[in-house]
Amino acid sequence: MKLDLAATHSGYLSVRDRRDAGADRAIGRLISLNGTQGVVACEMGGETGQDWSVGHLISLVHQQARLVGVVCELATADRRWSEEGGNVAYVTVELNGEIVDDEAGAARFYRGIRSYPALGALAHRIRAEDLRAIYAFRGVEGVEIGRLSQNGDVPATVSVDELVSRHFAVIGSTGSGKTTAVSMLIKKCLSRRPKLRVLIIDPHNEYAKHFQRQSVLLNSDNLELPYWMFKFEELSDIIYSGRKPNSDESDALYDVIKTAKAQYVASAAAGIAASPVRRSAPTDFAWISADTPVPYRVADMVHIIDEWLGKLDQRYPRSDLRALKYRLESLSRDPRFRFMFGRVVVEDNMAKVISRIFRLPKAGAPVTIVQLAGLPNEVVDSLVSVLARMAFEIALWSEGSYEIAVICEEAHRYVPTDKSLAFGPTRQAIGRIAKEGRKYGVSLGIVTQRPSELDTTVLSQCSTMFAMRLANENDKAIVRSAVGVSSASTIAFLSSIADREAIAFGEAIATPMRMKFADYRQEGSNPPLAPDTEQHMAHLDLRKIVCRLRGEYSPEATN
Repeated sequence: MKLDLAATHSGYLSVRDRRDAGADRAIGRLISLNGTQGVVACEMGGETGQDWSVGHLISLVHQQARLVGVVCELATADRRWSEEGGNVAYVTVELNGEIVDDEAGAARFYRGIRSYPALGALAHRIRAEDLRAIYAFRGVEGVEIGRLSQNGDVPATVSVDELVSRHFAVIGSTGSGKTTAVSMLIKKCLSRRPKLRVLIIDPHNEYAKHFQRQSVLLNSDNLELPYWMFKFEELSDIIYSGRKPNSDESDALYDVIKTAKAQYVASAAAGIAASPVRRSAPTDFAWISADTPVPYRVADMVHIIDEWLGKLDQRYPRSDLRALKYRLESLSRDPRFRFMFGRVVVEDNMAKVISRIFRLPKAGAPVTIVQLAGLPNEVVDSLVSVLARMAFEIALWSEGSYEIAVICEEAHRYVPTDKSLAFGPTRQAIGRIAKEGRKYGVSLGIVTQRPSELDTTVLSQCSTMFAMRLANENDKAIVRSAVGVSSASTIAFLSSIADREAIAFGEAIATPMRMKFADYRQEGSNPPLAPDTEQHMAHLDLRKIVCRLRGEYSPEATN
């Protein structure tokens, strides 16, 4: 079988196309076409077949446009290969858009196909100029995060605005380079967004080396998150070691916490304790609940339980009260829980804690890395719940003064598909960011190696996805359902792509692409932070935010 591929005519090629249609661009002819795919016949030499390669883009010339297709299958006409050349190959391509030159001669890419070419239309490897047009943003400033796998001279760019405001996900097997990829994305976002703060939930202590000069590292040695900032359900999970308490245990704990809080606030209001907690508060303290983040003392809780145990008329079973007292005393003395119970003197330092964790002001370090590896396993779920919940509430009450991105590693642990496996408050806090966060400046970065085990509702809220190497068929099916029919062949390589390589698609990407993340550790690829003027925070009063978080009856909270 012999193809006449040399014949070209003006009906198919522009002057520029004829100029570029050399042998290195491997001209072929369209011989089959349906709504989404076409088959191109081309002639290959005997030494190499790399002129056409699975995953590469090709152009189909049609009138004044060049249709763009992704090579998804290759086969010779007779299923044989001759070293002497003359091999006729059938190249199956998936069509996903078209390129048209504007009045100034610049290439413009449009998704979708407006009209289809006739059989016999010329096909060739795509030009570098057209590649740049496909992956460039029009009217939106993009940042480079790596290079295209097909052509290392063409940058892979993303829109920081879309990435930060609409959530993103990085998925891939262990060892595929997720940490490096996430670090690059964060650094690029920080280089453009001076108001952005980043909170990284780091279960395996992997991120510290990536942000040595731009982060504050919080671990079991220096983390401070007082127990009284935990909501009732979060603290209950820690006290009862993940076991669901019975109704008497739950009610007793609720009453003890509420009574201890009221006692502390009463003493503070009377000037007995040195605390700024609402000195003008009403005397009935009806505004206080077990969820209100105001200080209270473990010693007061133990004293309240002792008083109840000494009464003849028992509201709760003595065995439950004794067990609760023992557990409170054990936790407060356990060195593993010193980040919660470590302070000898209880004081209202909520504004200080918020300032340190969420970098307000950032003081040159906008990233907070919370390392979970050294913390007790029974406290991790509650800790993540507190951090995610506070991130949302602080951004809400700061009224746009700053933005925060919560990066959740191993997200399938906190928001799994099976709700019975998740800690309710953690799932609710992360889910709230996913569903409502973009309205208030809170974004979510999901990182997981098992997307099939992640809650589909949360994953569907991530408008941009970076799919790295995946071997599990269930995981690949999740990506396949998200990428869309017109780009389905793009993800066919997920099980074989290299480290740091990804299939990227979504709102922050001009068009789905196979790309390789840059190694920011190389010289010149570590972007500087955005100018740290902090002018946007001039009116931010942390004390006022604390009052709003508590819902206090005070002029500061109601104004």
